[in-house]
Amino acid sequence: MRIDVPCRYRSVALALGALALAAIAPQRLAAQGNARLSRTTDLAPVASPEVSHLEPARGILRTLVGTWRFEIWFAGNYGGAPDASGTRIVKVLFDDLRLEWTEQLDHATIAGQGVLGFDPGSDRFFSSAVYSTGAAPEFMTGTLDAAEPLVTFSSMLTAPVASPGQPLVPASIMNMLDQNHFAWTARDRAWRAVFTRQE
Repeated sequence: MRIDVPCRYRSVALALGALALAAIAPQRLAAQGNARLSRTTDLAPVASPEVSHLEPARGILRTLVGTWRFEIWFAGNYGGAPDASGTRIVKVLFDDLRLEWTEQLDHATIAGQGVLGFDPGSDRFFSSAVYSTGAAPEFMTGTLDAAEPLVTFSSMLTAPVASPGQPLVPASIMNMLDQNHFAWTARDRAWRAVFTRQE
């Protein structure tokens, strides 16, 4: 009997300790920011409102209107002289959300033209381009990161490609550097173009 008393006290002490820990544990969780778990009124998190990119997009498009000189570098030559250069003229098409552009390379007969704009309904940019040397037009859609500001474009396939999963037009990024400069770069680093305002 003398031997059982200390064992019984030890068992009671362990049980009381376990109960004490169980009673304290929810308070520790609440103190660590998990008080929401014990509330019955918070069944679903409150959805944050969708942020429209309309005004930042409008600002970018407004900045692009004008005459631009551009220089293009291709992979393997980013440290040297540009591989090509030319002029791009950007005008308002119908309103301040849609632009048209024409482009002519220096010392070559290669020309291009296209449309660049923003669709408030989908909250996305769109771009189309056709070049005198290309067989098919390019169509892209883009998402705005207003913090930079930059637009990440992805190709929209219009024809079958040689291998499954390979995009027709590699994705690219248009980065507004300031009011007088922007860069357009292939995400796979195949080329980079820098535009400088001329007027």
